[in-house]
Amino acid sequence: MKKKNLDKKRISKKRENIVFGLLNLFGFKKESGVSPESEVLQLKDELDSLNLLPPEEKKSKKPFLESLKETVKPLLMLDFGKVNSAVSDFMCSYFPEYFKPLKKAVTTANISGMPGLYIGKTVIFSIVAAISAFFVVLFRVLTAEYSMVWGALSLLLLPLFTGFLIFLFLYLYPFQKTSGRRSNIDANLPFAINHMAAVTSSGAPPEQAFRMLAKFKEYGEVTAEAGVIVRQIDLFGEDITSALRHAVERTPSEQMKELLYGVLAIIESGGNLREYLNEMAEVSLFNYKLSRRRYVETLSTYADIYTALLIAAPLFLVAILAVMNIIPGSTLPGGISIDMALFMGVYIIIPGLNLFFLAFLTYTQPRT
Repeated sequence: MKKKNLDKKRISKKRENIVFGLLNLFGFKKESGVSPESEVLQLKDELDSLNLLPPEEKKSKKPFLESLKETVKPLLMLDFGKVNSAVSDFMCSYFPEYFKPLKKAVTTANISGMPGLYIGKTVIFSIVAAISAFFVVLFRVLTAEYSMVWGALSLLLLPLFTGFLIFLFLYLYPFQKTSGRRSNIDANLPFAINHMAAVTSSGAPPEQAFRMLAKFKEYGEVTAEAGVIVRQIDLFGEDITSALRHAVERTPSEQMKELLYGVLAIIESGGNLREYLNEMAEVSLFNYKLSRRRYVETLSTYADIYTALLIAAPLFLVAILAVMNIIPGSTLPGGISIDMALFMGVYIIIPGLNLFFLAFLTYTQPRT
């Protein structure tokens, strides 16, 4: 029995050494404060999510109190690398409906580092922000004259609000970045496909087309996606089909997925890649022109709304208020004077509505 246990320990140690050798070989930078054991656990989590981990290595779900104890224990030992890993495991195990989508969003947003580490940092930073806010509010309450009720409410609500605000920002950031990458890829993909079609027309292999595409920064996030494929081939030693499958799992754009699936099918079936890319380039350019035409038509509708609400209506209201101001003692409902209403409308309401309309146009326009 002892010999079997020793063999298992040797095999486990050998696997960890292989992992660290691969990490060093492929140039992964070790994050500060992250222990080697935490890196192994994070890598095991990633392999488990891809169903690549052997059954004997899979971790069974532990009871809630036991998992909470394992999460707090590294904190007491000031091992922040293990804290990060433990917090990530805890959140993904007991709140999967919230943190599994975040894990995927971190991957598609192309944020550096493992998704599990980002989840751990999100929770830890939120807790640290709440604790810091608590001491700031406590100092303010002790040095200023506040009522007991107001001080207690401030100590309770302001730290919670601060922690929630930090958590919400860090939680939504990967989703926002994913959405921006998706729009950028969809906008630049038609021109990138034309470039790839021109390269393959000269008889170059598919990986060479992606290599050349990765050198042109004008294509925005499409360049980054091509760079992922090149990295998988050069650093990880994968063939073009495996690299394409990896890129399909990471890209946030459905159009990019369709293109990569098509290239993958052509390579595996031995079809004509040049004809496929030329056809995809025509379809993509047609869809691009159609979306731009629709946006221009939508802009004409926005222009009519702007003319009615932010040009004609303010002029009409200002004229009415000017006439009402001639009548002595005229006021608006609520006791607001005519002069105050004119001041608020001209210097606050109308500029605010214009800024809101400008932000709306900026947000809804196609990304480039």
